[in-house]
Amino acid sequence: MPESHVTLTPLGGLGEIGKNCMALETEQSMILVDCGLMFPDVILYGVDVVIPRMDFIVSRKHKLKGIILTHGHEDHIGALAWLVPYLQEVPLYGSEFTLRLALKRLQERNLDSHVKLHPVRARERVDLGEFAVTFMPVCHSIIEGFGLGIETPAGRIVHTGDFKIDRNPQGAHATDLDAFRKFSDDGVLLLLSDSTNVEREGFSLTEQEIQDSLDEVFADAKGRILVTLFATHIQRMQEIFDLAAKHGRKVAFTGRSLVTNIEVAKDLGHLRFNRENSCDMEELAYLDDSRIVILLTGSQGEPLSALSRVARSEHRQINIHKGDTVVMSSRFIPGNTRAITRVINDLYRHGASVLYEKVQAIHASGHAHQEELKIMLDTVRPKFFVPVHGEYRHLFKHAELAVSRGIAPERALILENGQPVTLSSSGIRLEEAVFAESILVDGKGVGDVGQSVLKERQILGGEGLVIVLLVQDEFGTIVFGPSIQSKGFIFEQHFSHILEDAKCIILDVMEGNPGCEAYKLEEKIRSSLRRFFRKVLERDPIVIPLIARV
Repeated sequence: MPESHVTLTPLGGLGEIGKNCMALETEQSMILVDCGLMFPDVILYGVDVVIPRMDFIVSRKHKLKGIILTHGHEDHIGALAWLVPYLQEVPLYGSEFTLRLALKRLQERNLDSHVKLHPVRARERVDLGEFAVTFMPVCHSIIEGFGLGIETPAGRIVHTGDFKIDRNPQGAHATDLDAFRKFSDDGVLLLLSDSTNVEREGFSLTEQEIQDSLDEVFADAKGRILVTLFATHIQRMQEIFDLAAKHGRKVAFTGRSLVTNIEVAKDLGHLRFNRENSCDMEELAYLDDSRIVILLTGSQGEPLSALSRVARSEHRQINIHKGDTVVMSSRFIPGNTRAITRVINDLYRHGASVLYEKVQAIHASGHAHQEELKIMLDTVRPKFFVPVHGEYRHLFKHAELAVSRGIAPERALILENGQPVTLSSSGIRLEEAVFAESILVDGKGVGDVGQSVLKERQILGGEGLVIVLLVQDEFGTIVFGPSIQSKGFIFEQHFSHILEDAKCIILDVMEGNPGCEAYKLEEKIRSSLRRFFRKVLERDPIVIPLIARV
């Protein structure tokens, strides 16, 4: 009888922050854990989002038993809209709040008919072909997140999802270590654990500490309080509503994603507020500044977000008043620091005071610090360990941490996207890598933006564009031009002599190549002008010659 095995194939989320997606498969069954997107780096000019490559999943859709969503952040659910059109009524499993957020995203693209929602509760066990999944509550910066206990033919696997261990949890927002311990009692073959904050020592701040800090802000503020946070941080929003009631203020909110998530959370009973501590944006004009709190989007300095437009005095309902206090209750995501600091500077110019994580304890990370990661390792006690959800340095340091807690060095594996690993009762082996290069989404184009397009966009952004136009008659005589237009290359009024010299070079090329075909002339003009611009200006713009013959 052949040995039972299970193969894990990471398609995103390893060696990067975001785009989390992992397939687990046997001969007969496959499940997918998360299907998230990633927001682009600044070098990805014009790209909207980055998603995992779906070929691997679609080619095995006949044995896909379900997609499991650990929680509702975009880096875990955001790519569903690009996958489900290739599937038929795929089952989605997750908490009710997570599924409602996912459904909202799919409804925006009229894709809700492609999925079947299966809400699950804490500690519920679901059979999915040759797999069985137990959903274990975890504390994170979004409500109703789950870690997963996965039973496979080869043994038990624990996937933590994104988690932290709050030492003083508020309400039901706690990581259920008892559930992890109970699932692990029979032995765990593999632990997959969140690595995002492995570089941070000690414990993360508790939500109670954040609430106490925000209470001080509310007590000290004389004018309006503007709070920006992640649109999914429902627990933090509830704290804001509670503090507003305590200090005699009313909360208004603006921003499409924020309003949508508040509606979903309120409908499900996760967010409680009434007319005593809330109001519409239109009512702010009739309230004294000392009674106003405004929730708005823009914690990462996004150009079109509400806070960014307020900072630029472009918001139609809100302007900064001198004496306002702006609370940025979220962490600075790497890559966004410059945009965020620009917004902070603009807010100060308008007379506001700005509080953020580096100057006051107003945000607690949703990801475990080192001591919390140790607790998870000690609770699960796995035979093998694979760090997930982090850049390569995070994965490396988490593997080292696992070794320090008793995992054998050869059993702490660092994988990257596209590197499958097969587990069996006898051991573990790496499989041949699969193609898992990211797909870039730009508008309605999916995957059509590649390295050549990005290179051209980089040149356009850094060096600019020069367009050459001339018209020849049937005898080769120039009847119009050469005309040269510069876009983002030089200021024509200051460098008109450069363009005049360029026209002379074009004419020399034309005279030196009589009877030459148009496309050959265009190439000669392109190379000659590029050499000229590099020599006189040390710039290398994109040059586009257009020769028309009449």
